Amino acid sequence: MAQIAHSENHLSYWRTDPLYTLSEAAHLAHVSSGTVRNWLLGRDGQPPLFTEPQTPMVSFLQLIEIIVAANFRKAERVSYGCVQRAHSNARTILDLEYPFAQQTLEAIGGHIVRRMHEDGPDISLQAMDESTQWTMPGLVVGIIDQIHYELDLAAQWYPAGKSLPIVVDPRISSGVPTKVGRGVTIQVIHKRFRSGQRMDFIANDFELEPSVIEEAVRYAEQIAA
Repeated sequence: MAQIAHSENHLSYWRTDPLYTLSEAAHLAHVSSGTVRNWLLGRDGQPPLFTEPQTPMVSFLQLIEIIVAANFRKAERVSYGCVQRAHSNARTILDLEYPFAQQTLEAIGGHIVRRMHEDGPDISLQAMDESTQWTMPGLVVGIIDQIHYELDLAAQWYPAGKSLPIVVDPRISSGVPTKVGRGVTIQVIHKRFRSGQRMDFIANDFELEPSVIEEAVRYAEQIAA
């Protein structure tokens, strides 16, 4: 792989060490555990989407790739084969170990593309699922970016969008969703709310704004559904 991908400073252990069970990864990605298992191991003669993990758990970077794949498959209705080809091509052509966590890829017109350059008024986009690697110049794409990158590699994920103070950071609370800047887990807030405690009481106890508690509870209810 590319030298930068093997740099200890660039590909830090907190991003690559096993951290999530397949069930936990599936829960965060809003897909079934069976889907995650199929993506990692393959199914019915189809190749796996990603490299099989060395342990029964996946790392933060693998979690991000699962989340990106889930978004392509569900929200953008991109085919399994398209996602698999894009991942494989990006690994080979771009020489990236975790392409879905290292590049901002987007689904457009049934294809997975990456931004090539943004000089001037137009954006050139390269299709990663096509062997011919055709480009689509002149497309202006709106991106809802939930991932924070450090040195071009995913470091944090904001599952409800960056406008809300909920973050998944592998360096904090074992990578579970927490309140930004505080380390208070969303699960703890939700559990206290479900036990009957009022939101204003929880907010006062954690020295947080009531609106933060409301957003935390809303997110917890959403992923529990």
